[in-house]
Amino acid sequence: MNRYLFFFFSVTILFLTIIPLSNANKVSVTLVTEDLPPYQIINADNTISGFATEVVLETLKRSHYNYNLTLYPWVRSYNLALNKSNTCIFSIARLPIRKKMFKWIGPITEKNNAVVWGLKSNDHSQHIKTLNDLKKYIIAVNKNDATHLGMLKNGFIEGKHLYILEHTQSLLKLLLQRPEIDFIIADDITITHRAKLADIDTNLIQRVIEIKNLPLDFHLACSLTTDKKVLKSLTEQLDGIHKDGTYEKILSKWRSKMPHLINSQNN
Repeated sequence: MNRYLFFFFSVTILFLTIIPLSNANKVSVTLVTEDLPPYQIINADNTISGFATEVVLETLKRSHYNYNLTLYPWVRSYNLALNKSNTCIFSIARLPIRKKMFKWIGPITEKNNAVVWGLKSNDHSQHIKTLNDLKKYIIAVNKNDATHLGMLKNGFIEGKHLYILEHTQSLLKLLLQRPEIDFIIADDITITHRAKLADIDTNLIQRVIEIKNLPLDFHLACSLTTDKKVLKSLTEQLDGIHKDGTYEKILSKWRSKMPHLINSQNN
């Protein structure tokens, strides 16, 4: 009888030990992002690649949580990550205004600054010496992205100084198609890729001014209602990727597609 009792208690303990692990593995993480080469790239076969994508997927792989990755326009991805449980977004800039809106997992890209761009044929460019000089003109930004929120914080007003756009791929096209739009805001890394997507010759545009107080250091972040165990695991695994050399290996594969990193090494 004692042998049977021992067997019963042993099986019970084993069963109770396995249950929490099974439940943990049932948690599925939803990853959302946008098409923003070279960070996130939608391929011809509808798969998603890119520098940031590789970092994030390695993080999820190490966490052992099930996940699904979907690419949407930025506004939709942003709203999903704000409101849906166990949903994480990348690549998102960590701005003071967003600090309490998400659970921040960690950095996934090199630091980069926002830049104002305009057509070389635009004579207004020569008059821009400070950020306040831009308030005489109309600047297009993408809705709810770092440039939009950052310019609002810098005192720019929607409808007066800022033209708000919901589709990233249309940003550069505005400079050619809408005479009332004087400038756009992007960054040194993505501008070449944006031009390619819009079928615009980069020789037609120029850097006008860099916005020093608007860093685009992109992160992985999750909704406030994301499972605490998921948050802990993702944070630990992403930190490990930075510490064990994996991040540098991934970065080295994509460095040639990030001109500002090459230039900074040569200076």
